[in-house]
Amino acid sequence: MGLWVGIIGNLEFLQKNVESSFLQALIILAGFLVGIFLAPMAGRVIDRSNKRNILIYAGFARCVAILFMYLAIATNSVWWMLIYTFVIGISGTFSNPAMQTMMPLIVKKDQLLAANSVHVNIFTGARIVGTALGGVMLVGMSLFSLYTVTLISYVILLIATFFIHVEENVKKTDEKKKKENFISTLKDLYPVVRNQRMVVNGIFVLIPAFLFIAGFNLMVIEISELQNNPGIKGILYTTEGLCVFLGTFIANRFFKENPKLSYMLGITFIIAAAQLSLVFADQQIMSVISFGIFGLAAGTLFPVVTTIFQTDVPSEYHGRFFSIKGMVDNIIFQALMLLTGLFLDTIGFKMMVISFGISSFVFVTFLLIRNVSENDRIKKNPVAISK
Repeated sequence: MGLWVGIIGNLEFLQKNVESSFLQALIILAGFLVGIFLAPMAGRVIDRSNKRNILIYAGFARCVAILFMYLAIATNSVWWMLIYTFVIGISGTFSNPAMQTMMPLIVKKDQLLAANSVHVNIFTGARIVGTALGGVMLVGMSLFSLYTVTLISYVILLIATFFIHVEENVKKTDEKKKKENFISTLKDLYPVVRNQRMVVNGIFVLIPAFLFIAGFNLMVIEISELQNNPGIKGILYTTEGLCVFLGTFIANRFFKENPKLSYMLGITFIIAAAQLSLVFADQQIMSVISFGIFGLAAGTLFPVVTTIFQTDVPSEYHGRFFSIKGMVDNIIFQALMLLTGLFLDTIGFKMMVISFGISSFVFVTFLLIRNVSENDRIKKNPVAISK
């Protein structure tokens, strides 16, 4: 929750000190860019180190980052905020993959889906409560006080991390054996991932959801202007968040035993339909329904796919896999966000959602045809394959 309170503070600080929207975007993206360059190294470090220690170091770095933000507020200096953004980005590059890697060590395999559902719920709840709390706090509190609340939440999280006890066999490797970069890490992962059919398909089925999520904030702003109703922003965020909660319940209830690819493709079709239905977003009820449908589908899909990654990718590659995946996700998110902004400025909102919706339908149809053809090939020429 502290992260989302801090994000509200970041936006307020930038609005006061940076006039250019382009420069604001560059500063916000700075942390992501640092993460992209460090991801390969972070993956190897996570794979051969104690995960709890990594979380502790990352938590300490988050606390130190707030001190740079205090300096930024005191001096009205964007440069201090840039350092804060770098440190937060570096912390996330290590902590997020380490957390996903640690989960299978803490939770039994048959309970992983439930654990991932809870994780999605906590993240969604923190996003809803954190952004709302940050907005309320800005009305009656200073930015300094807001970041103090963020620091307190980070300290509490850091202290809680010390109470995590996990038995893990840390694999010792020759530090000088390989140079850690994107290409070498991909060479390590490719032979492992290519043989895991469900992992490969899991990566692809998330792309239509990314197309929706990347432009989420821009679409909310545009819908608010279409309806001439500033209050619709909060309604859309809340509706989507509550439906994510419901979606994780559905995932845990119906996809626990056998998360078949056909089911995941069906959910992705629903996401494509939610995108396409936004063509009626000038009507309040339709915009709420569209965001609700997306939240329901995304809340169902993400825990299932994450569980597949954690169970089908060998544990000794988890750190590298989740680090590289996080890096690629960030690149895709930024590219799709820029594409959303470009389309809004050029072809307009309705043509954009029609284009995105049709593209998602075509993409999922391709995956479906590819899956059917692979199943037919396997039946005609049975071989031992992974799920």
